Amino acid sequence: MKEYLERTESYLTGKLIPFWAGRVVEPKFGGFQTNYDRQGRRTAVTEKTLLCQGRALFTIAHALRHGFEWPGGREAMDQGIEFLRRFFRDAEHDGYYWICEEDGRPKDARKVVYGHSFLIYGLAEHGLLTGSADSRREAERLFDLLAAKAADFRHGGFFEQFDRAFNPVSERPDGALHKSLDVHMHLMEAFTTLYQLTGLPRHRQALEQVMELIFDRMVDPETGVGVSIFSPSWQPMANLQLGAVWGSDRFERKAKPADITSYGHNIELAWLYLHAMDALGRPRQEGLARVRRIFDHTFERGVDREFGGLYVEGPRQGAASETNKEFWQQAEALVGFLDAYDLTQEKKFQRAFRNVHDFVFKKMICWDQGEWYPLLDRQGAVVWDYMGHNWKICYHTVRAMVEVVLRLRRMGGRAG
Repeated sequence: MKEYLERTESYLTGKLIPFWAGRVVEPKFGGFQTNYDRQGRRTAVTEKTLLCQGRALFTIAHALRHGFEWPGGREAMDQGIEFLRRFFRDAEHDGYYWICEEDGRPKDARKVVYGHSFLIYGLAEHGLLTGSADSRREAERLFDLLAAKAADFRHGGFFEQFDRAFNPVSERPDGALHKSLDVHMHLMEAFTTLYQLTGLPRHRQALEQVMELIFDRMVDPETGVGVSIFSPSWQPMANLQLGAVWGSDRFERKAKPADITSYGHNIELAWLYLHAMDALGRPRQEGLARVRRIFDHTFERGVDREFGGLYVEGPRQGAASETNKEFWQQAEALVGFLDAYDLTQEKKFQRAFRNVHDFVFKKMICWDQGEWYPLLDRQGAVVWDYMGHNWKICYHTVRAMVEVVLRLRRMGGRAG
């Protein structure tokens, strides 16, 4: 595995970070810009999303906190935080807008918990890196805001979509309110980093509560893997294209059945859960029974043993229904399979890591630029070729490479 460590670290420091360090700051108006084409050039899309502002802040802070150089990184974070404060924050109704124009004018004033979770995540990581009292204060304040405005005190968990004044709204075509594994998983990672920063009992309690909620309500008891969408009272629902999107989901004009599970979200949940256990000071072995089923399911159903890489999704008890290879699922699988191998010492998980790593480095990285293609077909042919857009930023790719390097360093000779 020494070769994988050397290859990953060389790529991270020599190609991936330099691509984003030279582009992520928007030079004219400030904040972070994420829309870049196959040649690394700015596209015609200029809007700025709360999701990518928070993710960019987190990514730079995370890389720096773990000892990787990011040229101009501290200045980039400072101006990004200032842009968020001046333009994204809603002075009248509180919270942060979902999308702003390039110059900071609000374009979509809805309040989306997903975006706020990443802002807490980014501010808390920045606080861990710099000791900034301002970042800690705002991260804590946003935590309290979500607890007051978004928590469902009847059924548990959080509502996810709101109008500007924090009134719950539906973004589904059928008009129903919903809750999702995706949002609650990212609240878990945000609360993990917030608790690492503050050590406060209320943040520990919130982290423990969302961890238990996910496995009590959002994981299928028969297969041990995630269910994507629920009603407020935790009944599984079909997955529909939302009005407030934050990615590139492909619905083909029809709903996804409730039994569809995402291999990428599952294995991301597993390693983020173990990371939360670390933050709480609890032995990882305590969580083995929960994450083991996820690791096994992802290995058995998600890994493409013929062409390499991780499929997008499939029914919980069937073969993959989408066999394309999307960038973020590969990134999360790299971290998750390393954790699976480290925890169990089973060689199949090491083989799975190598499978996905080889696929990424042979097919998914655009070596001319240094960033990853967003979507490939099963064989590895490029389907989408841009380097970044409204919802694709350095977060998954840089975080995965940082986490892989840290794990392979720590595992040392045990990696075999």
